[in-house]
Amino acid sequence: MARRRRIYGKKRKIHYGRITLLLLIVVVVIFLISIPFRKEKYLDAIDKAVQSTTSEISGTINSVSDVDISVYSNNGIRYTNRHEDIKRLNSFSGANPDEAERAAQVKKLFESIYKLKETVAVEDLSLKKDGYYWIDAEFRGKDEYDFDLFYDIENKTVYIKTEYYNEYSTKNNKQKLQGYEASEEFVNTIEKLTNTNEQPTGQQDEAQE
Repeated sequence: MARRRRIYGKKRKIHYGRITLLLLIVVVVIFLISIPFRKEKYLDAIDKAVQSTTSEISGTINSVSDVDISVYSNNGIRYTNRHEDIKRLNSFSGANPDEAERAAQVKKLFESIYKLKETVAVEDLSLKKDGYYWIDAEFRGKDEYDFDLFYDIENKTVYIKTEYYNEYSTKNNKQKLQGYEASEEFVNTIEKLTNTNEQPTGQQDEAQE
């Protein structure tokens, strides 16, 4: 009598390591694709920049009569900051010994926004002859940020955008400006920064010599 040969099916070995690696790659790809579309609160971006120990701050302090945060395009070239009647009052740079004190004071202003009382968000600001101060500040370190701070001189109100996007993103065209009631310390600091007759510490020392 012939013996029956038992046929055993081969068990397929499941490579869990490969599956885990594939899932990880998919997650990373989705994360990278989503980066340009993620929202970040402007105030949160400011907090992240000022808390960074590697950030170097620089920029300008100006007066303007009208605030325009829209992004425009001409022959494929995007541009912004079409504020009316821009007058440059001062500059600041943490890397420049003559302007380092100003840079520290500007950073102090941005740090203090969290402590200010929030007022209302507006779509635009009314035209006022030399009625606003505009601080255009760049924070450069591990991450780079470009911030705009507007100050209504008459009403002593600070304004920043509500969301943070790339400076040349057209999403800025739908932005609102969130208002904050300036504290006495904020007012004193920004008035000192906009005083064109005041020289930085380094230049004062040179003048005395």
